[in-house]
Amino acid sequence: MPSLTPLISVVVPIYNTSAFLRQCLDSLVHQTYPHLEIICIDDGSTDHSLDIALSYDKDPRVRVLSQTNRGCSSCRNRGLQMASGEYIMFIDSDDWLDLDAIRLMVEHAEAERADAVMGTYVREYEGRSLPKRIFEADFLSYDAEETRRYVHRRLFGLVGEELAHPETVDALNSNCITLYHRDLIKHLSFGGPYGTFIDLYFQIQALEHCQRFIYIDYPVYHYRKTNADSETSSYNKELINSRLQFFRILMRYIETHQLGEEYNRALYNRIALSMIGIGLNELAAPKSFIDQAESLKQVLRNEEYKRAYSQMDMQYFDMKWRTFFQLCKHEKTVPLVLMLRGVDYLRKRV
Repeated sequence: MPSLTPLISVVVPIYNTSAFLRQCLDSLVHQTYPHLEIICIDDGSTDHSLDIALSYDKDPRVRVLSQTNRGCSSCRNRGLQMASGEYIMFIDSDDWLDLDAIRLMVEHAEAERADAVMGTYVREYEGRSLPKRIFEADFLSYDAEETRRYVHRRLFGLVGEELAHPETVDALNSNCITLYHRDLIKHLSFGGPYGTFIDLYFQIQALEHCQRFIYIDYPVYHYRKTNADSETSSYNKELINSRLQFFRILMRYIETHQLGEEYNRALYNRIALSMIGIGLNELAAPKSFIDQAESLKQVLRNEEYKRAYSQMDMQYFDMKWRTFFQLCKHEKTVPLVLMLRGVDYLRKRV
């Protein structure tokens, strides 16, 4: 091991995850890379999470703080302010890291003088693990221009052959699969009017000025999906409005940062692809079949969606997705709801 090993700060927001927290913290204190500071911020948990976290502070690398409930973004911001490491990572307290994750990411960061190193992740269901590959490569090393074109732009949406895999549209969003150099993110913060896209907006800001980006096809992160049913089966009546609000924020971002036409094309493709999530959310609404179809028709009549489908190149989709998006384009929402029911049935049988 080199004589000077950089300190890595790991920020762990904690809220009512007592059933999973030991697995998370064990995965940190037993990392094969030892030079860590582990910053645990308990966000006013009402279960035993704080007691569990405090049981780890015998390890001098672990710091535990408690605050009144202010949300995950507040915890991450506080942890970011406290972090003194050369590199910074975030981990959610119901997930866990591969034991070799930090060592591998730090080695690549140091060898390539990288601002950001991204790994892959595994979706952990009850009794089944599903790895998620992000890029079609085992290893990538991108300079500033390549990072902008192939990583930063992709955060806005997919273009060209990337559309063959519409399920990957949000694959880069998570902050938990990325090791950041402190200089890249110390001036940033989490939060804002971004709904469920707070992570994505942070990633967009972070990677816009990344001079060297590394990707390794190694599952550094384990994302627990055992509670996913409770999230996805509950209807969010604000979803459509929050999506549209966020897309308009990204449109302004592209314009003010003069990011160019490929970014606009990517964003409109993201808007078109968002009908998958919006449609699945609508299935959970306490409405009749016909009312669900009418709600989707109203969404598709928004100017943003009309433009998205008018410019979308559908040649890269397989038959099922081409059919799905053609139904969206032509506002055929009765067969669209039927097709969404099929998608919903299949995804629940992972």
